[in-house]
Amino acid sequence: MSWLYELWPLRPFGTRFRLHPLFTLMLFLSAVTGHFMEMITLFAIVLIHEIGHAVCAKQLGWRVREVLLTPFGGVAVTDEDGSIPAKEEALVAAAGPAMNVLMIGFAYLMLSLGIWTHAWTIYFVQANTALLLFNLLPVLPLDGGKLLRVMIGYALPFYKTLKATTFWSILASGLMIGIAFSTFGQGGLELNLLLIGSFLLYANWYEWKTVPYRFFRFLLGRGRRVAGWMKAGVKPDPLLVAGNTRLAEVVRRLKRERLHIIVVMNGPGDVAGVLPEERCTKHYLEKEQNRAVSDLFM
Repeated sequence: MSWLYELWPLRPFGTRFRLHPLFTLMLFLSAVTGHFMEMITLFAIVLIHEIGHAVCAKQLGWRVREVLLTPFGGVAVTDEDGSIPAKEEALVAAAGPAMNVLMIGFAYLMLSLGIWTHAWTIYFVQANTALLLFNLLPVLPLDGGKLLRVMIGYALPFYKTLKATTFWSILASGLMIGIAFSTFGQGGLELNLLLIGSFLLYANWYEWKTVPYRFFRFLLGRGRRVAGWMKAGVKPDPLLVAGNTRLAEVVRRLKRERLHIIVVMNGPGDVAGVLPEERCTKHYLEKEQNRAVSDLFM
């Protein structure tokens, strides 16, 4: 039952924190094998890392519903999926690794004050460094993958960004699994890499299946950003489309950090009309995805 994995009554900053079943299993196995202290340390590092994400998100006004803690990091569930500025997503993604850097600095401070031993400091620093470097890998749902998605989103339409970054993450996860199996018979199976690759592959396969849902949420929240851009007098970026182009194709060309106007063409140099992007988005959300953009002039 899910309540077994909830860190009740721990709800920092009004956000529910839950343990992934795999993390719970690892805590149990560590107690049985005599490595409970190491596992609790890992748990504390992951928790502080995720609190960094949650605090930053709350400061920016995000609605963070819950954070799921896994042995490899955490996954925040928010209501802002794609509807917030890219720079905010980058800040929130970077806030977790920043906590690892702060913890490394704190460890050396404790060592210099004579409070921590050299051996414990080295262990704590190595654990933080490993989690920091792992989370910066450009693979979703890791922080590095989110930063990669932000950067690609400046060049590609948001729909293609979701597809491209998720597809790459699936390939990278499969590569990890392949490398783990490649050592079989040459000293044993790389079990840690296999577990990590399998976890990431499952997460990204689920991400791939939910791309349409994530894109729909992006469109639902886009109206607020469009209104802000128009109020600020942002110059729109024209999208040239043929009159028979379906609305689904039009909205999939929207870039996350661009305000668009839709220029409908009858042919080269022949402009049939101009539409604001929000009109196309409105009809798309009203289940008219297959409607031709020229129909909106009628």
